[in-house]
Amino acid sequence: MASLFRSWVEADPRFEVCAPQPLSVVCFRLRQGTDEQNQALIDAVNATGEVYLSHTRLHNRLVLRLAIGSLRTEERHVRRAWELLSA
Repeated sequence: MASLFRSWVEADPRFEVCAPQPLSVVCFRLRQGTDEQNQALIDAVNATGEVYLSHTRLHNRLVLRLAIGSLRTEERHVRRAWELLSA
C-alpha cells in the first residue's frame, strides 16, 4: 500500500517524493511549499483525527511521512489519507 500511496504522490505535480521507499514509509512534501506550509498541511490532516502524519528533516527541509504499518490498514484508509492531503 505504501507503493500505491507513493504513486499518487508522484502523479500529483503539487508534491514530490523526497526519499526512497523500500518499506512502508513514504517521505514527501509540497514541491513549492515552505516548511511552514508543509507543517500547516501536517497539522490540518492530523487535526481531523482520521490520519496521523509525522515529519522529519531531509537536506534541511521539513518532510512529511506517512507510515503504513498496521496489519489492519486497508486501501480505503490509505486512500482517505490521500484525499485529506490533496484536498
